Amino acid sequence: MGFKEAVAADIDNVFFQTGEFAESVIIDGKTVPIILDNHTLKGMAELYAKGLAEGEQFIFIKEKDMNRLPQSGEQLTKDGKKWFIKDAVSDMGVFGIRIGRKQIYD
Repeated sequence: MGFKEAVAADIDNVFFQTGEFAESVIIDGKTVPIILDNHTLKGMAELYAKGLAEGEQFIFIKEKDMNRLPQSGEQLTKDGKKWFIKDAVSDMGVFGIRIGRKQIYD
């Protein structure tokens, strides 16, 4: 097994296991495991100067659990609440997504 295959296996079998790092939430009507990472968000807050005070979260979700990488400004529903995509990146089969409760930001 090569490195990429090992990482892909770890994504499913370790990182996104709800007994380990992940929690189950409902994203756009589908129950999926995510990793909520406010430590990353705090680091980003220093760059963006707003962060948690704006009602933001940073989540990791498996790429295969979403149809595509969401774009800034799009809306998603997490556990019945509307959130707006601030930005999103893809890396090795995982999306890192910063979401916020407000649609328009200064």
